[in-house]
Amino acid sequence: MAKVCIICSQEVESGHAVADDAVIRSIRWAKQSLGIAKNNTLVVCGKDLEVHKKKRQGYERNLAVYMAIAGIVLVILVFLPIFTTGFSVSATLVGLLFAALLVFMPVLTSHTPALAAASAPQPKPAEAKKAAAKKQKKR
Repeated sequence: MAKVCIICSQEVESGHAVADDAVIRSIRWAKQSLGIAKNNTLVVCGKDLEVHKKKRQGYERNLAVYMAIAGIVLVILVFLPIFTTGFSVSATLVGLLFAALLVFMPVLTSHTPALAAASAPQPKPAEAKKAAAKKQKKR
Protein backbone atom coordinates (compact mmCIF):
# COMPACT_ATOMS: atom_id res chain seq x y z
CA MET A 1 0.00 0.00 0.00
CA ALA A 2 1.21 3.46 -0.84
CA LYS A 3 1.40 6.25 1.69
CA VAL A 4 -0.59 9.26 0.51
CA CYS A 5 -0.60 12.69 2.14
CA ILE A 6 -4.18 13.83 2.86
CA ILE A 7 -3.25 17.49 2.34
CA CYS A 8 -1.28 17.47 -0.94
CA SER A 9 -2.52 14.07 -2.27
CA GLN A 10 1.00 13.03 -3.21
CA GLU A 11 2.63 9.69 -2.52
CA VAL A 12 5.29 10.10 0.16
CA GLU A 13 7.93 7.88 1.71
CA SER A 14 7.12 8.78 5.30
CA GLY A 15 4.81 10.98 7.29
CA HIS A 16 2.68 11.25 10.39
CA ALA A 17 -0.05 8.60 10.42
CA VAL A 18 -3.68 9.72 10.36
CA ALA A 19 -6.11 8.23 12.89
CA ASP A 20 -8.61 5.82 11.38
CA ASP A 21 -11.79 7.47 12.70
CA ALA A 22 -15.43 6.71 11.95
CA VAL A 23 -15.59 9.05 8.96
CA ILE A 24 -12.57 7.46 7.28
CA ARG A 25 -13.84 3.95 8.06
CA SER A 26 -17.22 4.76 6.52
CA ILE A 27 -15.61 6.24 3.39
CA ARG A 28 -13.39 3.15 3.08
CA TRP A 29 -16.43 0.88 3.51
CA ALA A 30 -18.37 2.76 0.81
CA LYS A 31 -15.43 2.65 -1.60
CA GLN A 32 -14.86 -1.05 -0.96
CA SER A 33 -18.56 -1.72 -1.53
CA LEU A 34 -18.34 0.06 -4.87
CA GLY A 35 -15.06 -1.66 -5.74
CA ILE A 36 -13.09 1.58 -6.15
CA ALA A 37 -10.95 1.42 -3.01
CA LYS A 38 -7.20 1.93 -3.40
CA ASN A 39 -6.48 1.04 0.26
CA ASN A 40 -3.77 3.66 0.64
CA THR A 41 -2.24 4.45 4.00
CA LEU A 42 -3.22 8.02 4.88
CA VAL A 43 -0.47 10.22 6.30
CA VAL A 44 0.46 13.89 6.63
CA CYS A 45 3.85 14.67 5.12
CA GLY A 46 6.31 16.80 7.03
CA LYS A 47 5.92 19.88 4.83
CA ASP A 48 2.13 19.90 5.24
CA LEU A 49 2.07 19.33 9.00
CA GLU A 50 1.41 23.00 9.84
CA VAL A 51 -1.37 23.21 7.24
CA HIS A 52 -2.96 20.10 8.75
CA LYS A 53 -2.79 21.56 12.27
CA LYS A 54 -4.54 24.75 11.09
CA LYS A 55 -7.21 22.76 9.25
CA ARG A 56 -7.76 20.51 12.28
CA GLN A 57 -8.10 23.50 14.61
CA GLY A 58 -10.62 25.07 12.22
CA TYR A 59 -12.59 21.82 12.09
CA GLU A 60 -12.67 21.52 15.89
CA ARG A 61 -13.77 25.17 16.20
CA ASN A 62 -16.53 24.66 13.62
CA LEU A 63 -17.69 21.53 15.40
CA ALA A 64 -17.90 23.38 18.72
CA VAL A 65 -19.84 26.29 17.18
CA TYR A 66 -22.29 23.99 15.40
CA MET A 67 -22.80 21.98 18.59
CA ALA A 68 -23.58 25.17 20.51
CA ILE A 69 -26.07 26.25 17.84
CA ALA A 70 -27.60 22.76 17.88
CA GLY A 71 -28.03 23.03 21.65
CA ILE A 72 -29.79 26.37 21.30
CA VAL A 73 -32.05 24.98 18.57
CA LEU A 74 -32.81 21.95 20.70
CA VAL A 75 -33.81 24.15 23.64
CA ILE A 76 -35.99 26.34 21.43
CA LEU A 77 -37.74 23.54 19.52
CA VAL A 78 -38.06 20.98 22.32
CA PHE A 79 -38.13 22.60 25.72
CA LEU A 80 -39.82 25.91 24.90
CA PRO A 81 -43.04 24.26 23.63
CA ILE A 82 -43.17 22.16 26.80
CA PHE A 83 -43.36 25.29 28.94
CA THR A 84 -45.77 27.17 26.69
CA THR A 85 -48.27 24.79 25.09
CA GLY A 86 -47.31 21.36 26.37
CA PHE A 87 -45.31 18.45 25.02
CA SER A 88 -45.25 18.22 21.23
CA VAL A 89 -43.96 15.05 19.57
CA SER A 90 -43.56 16.74 16.20
CA ALA A 91 -41.56 19.65 17.66
CA THR A 92 -39.35 17.19 19.53
CA LEU A 93 -38.67 15.11 16.42
CA VAL A 94 -38.00 18.16 14.26
CA GLY A 95 -35.72 19.62 16.95
CA LEU A 96 -33.73 16.40 17.32
CA LEU A 97 -33.44 15.97 13.55
CA PHE A 98 -32.36 19.56 13.00
CA ALA A 99 -29.85 19.42 15.87
CA ALA A 100 -28.36 16.19 14.48
CA LEU A 101 -28.07 17.79 11.04
CA LEU A 102 -26.34 20.83 12.52
CA VAL A 103 -23.82 18.64 14.36
CA PHE A 104 -23.21 16.60 11.20
CA MET A 105 -22.60 19.69 9.00
CA PRO A 106 -18.91 20.26 9.88
CA VAL A 107 -18.23 16.57 9.27
CA LEU A 108 -19.68 16.91 5.79
CA THR A 109 -17.99 20.19 4.94
CA SER A 110 -14.58 20.31 6.61
CA HIS A 111 -13.67 17.02 8.32
CA THR A 112 -9.96 16.82 9.00
CA PRO A 113 -8.91 13.63 10.81
CA ALA A 114 -6.60 13.78 13.79
CA LEU A 115 -3.10 12.38 13.74
CA ALA A 116 -2.70 8.88 15.14
CA ALA A 117 -1.45 8.58 18.71
CA ALA A 118 1.62 6.62 17.55
CA SER A 119 2.98 9.70 15.79
CA ALA A 120 2.39 11.96 18.79
CA PRO A 121 5.47 12.90 20.79
CA GLN A 122 6.27 10.24 23.34
CA PRO A 123 7.04 11.24 26.96
CA LYS A 124 10.64 11.11 28.08
CA PRO A 125 11.65 7.91 29.93
CA ALA A 126 12.15 9.79 33.21
CA GLU A 127 8.65 11.27 33.00
CA ALA A 128 7.17 7.86 32.18
CA LYS A 129 8.86 6.34 35.25
CA LYS A 130 7.48 9.13 37.46
CA ALA A 131 3.97 8.58 36.10
CA ALA A 132 4.25 4.83 36.72
CA ALA A 133 5.47 5.48 40.28
CA LYS A 134 2.46 7.77 40.91
CA LYS A 135 0.08 5.06 39.71
CA GLN A 136 1.67 2.54 42.07
CA LYS A 137 1.28 4.94 45.01
CA LYS A 138 -2.42 5.44 44.26
CA ARG A 139 -3.07 1.70 44.43
